[in-house]
Amino acid sequence: MFDRPLRVGRRAPAAAAVASTLCAMLAGSGIVRAAEPAESSASPASALTLDQPMYLQTEPSAASAGETPAPPAGPRRPLMLLFEKMGIAKALDDAAIDVHGFVEGSWTYSASNPPNNFINGRVFDVDNQDPTLNQIDLTITRDISQSVKDKKFDVGFTLETIYGGDARFIHANGANFYGSDSPQLDPDEQFDVLQAYVDFSIPIGNGLLVRGGKFVTPLGYEVINPTGNALYSHSFLFGFAIPFTHTGVMAYYSLNDKLSIAGGISRGWNQELKDNNGDAIDFIGQVTYKMTDKTTLIVSGTIGPEAPNDPGNWWWVGDVILTHQLTEQLSLAVNGDYGWYPHGATNGTAAMWYGVAGYVGYKINDMFTINGRAEWYDDNDGFTIAGFPNTYYEATLGLAIKPMPNDDIGRNILIRPEVRYDYADQAFFDGGTDHGQFTFAVDGIFTF
Repeated sequence: MFDRPLRVGRRAPAAAAVASTLCAMLAGSGIVRAAEPAESSASPASALTLDQPMYLQTEPSAASAGETPAPPAGPRRPLMLLFEKMGIAKALDDAAIDVHGFVEGSWTYSASNPPNNFINGRVFDVDNQDPTLNQIDLTITRDISQSVKDKKFDVGFTLETIYGGDARFIHANGANFYGSDSPQLDPDEQFDVLQAYVDFSIPIGNGLLVRGGKFVTPLGYEVINPTGNALYSHSFLFGFAIPFTHTGVMAYYSLNDKLSIAGGISRGWNQELKDNNGDAIDFIGQVTYKMTDKTTLIVSGTIGPEAPNDPGNWWWVGDVILTHQLTEQLSLAVNGDYGWYPHGATNGTAAMWYGVAGYVGYKINDMFTINGRAEWYDDNDGFTIAGFPNTYYEATLGLAIKPMPNDDIGRNILIRPEVRYDYADQAFFDGGTDHGQFTFAVDGIFTF
């Protein structure tokens, strides 16, 4: 039944490999046959891209630029407060260096009681009824976006590391030091260098920023860093349609106050210290257009030879994000993806994968925000999930709670309960025996 890799792409999102691991786990039961394994800091965004609105925070998200959201304006976060008491904060401030991070933990319940307590079709929330330390993030960054605006030469950097259960699923090729499997599920908590890059502000025209190193993908409305997302769980689009990270070079340039562009090359989807397709590179591009003060359109894409040991066949993925701030309390967004690979279908013909996710957020007050997502994802060529044709749907409703929004320390606490229902045209959930899957989850985040 599952006689091919769940994700044949060399740079495929590791979430696809999660499903592959499930297949291996269920192989002994006869349900499926084991499949082969498959494979944000301040940055130029504030100066060079127009960010999507965020439902959970007062500041905008940096997710549209594929970066870790920067610390909010206002009182220092706890870590910098500690450095201040230690007498080292001033030296960091003088060097324009910021150190920050967060801790995220979660618990997920699946009403279907899945085999081996492994929740199928998810990205990070795969453990049923098992408290999870998702991420401990530490980011050191020197933001040079102001130098870009001022058209001054400057050098900045970002180093972002994470430790926790989520790291199991996002190791780039050559950076999985825990074993050869992808994902490598043991141990439960693992370390990963999520981003490591250097930025150069070059005084050309309106100001050019050039980045080199490893960075999270600019594609997609949702990001790896949970503080950049409205909901705890992730969409199918995030997990299966687009990459997680790139290692390469990008350039960012603002043509005017409304239009900015970015482009570059990378080793490919989720490649780092190794490249399983020789020296082949792919191309990344992004255009951000601020249509009005309340509406932003972001179009991104990648194209290149992404399949393992197949430099002659290119696939491409296009990603579109449209955001609109309807009122001061109500935000809307839609994210669409379309991918194509000439030999990706199960019968050797071209494969296509595409889908749309819609988001709504309503801020009741500083303490409570209601968030919702509805999604349709078509993988009817069986390329990105599980190796057989299917179409997936999900609806998620969550509540973002900031219990102490006005306290200098308490404002860093965020709690997000949610309920979610998944449906597939062909039986896929609960070990391939059920069309539907209902889950309840809650995560807690403390930023520092």
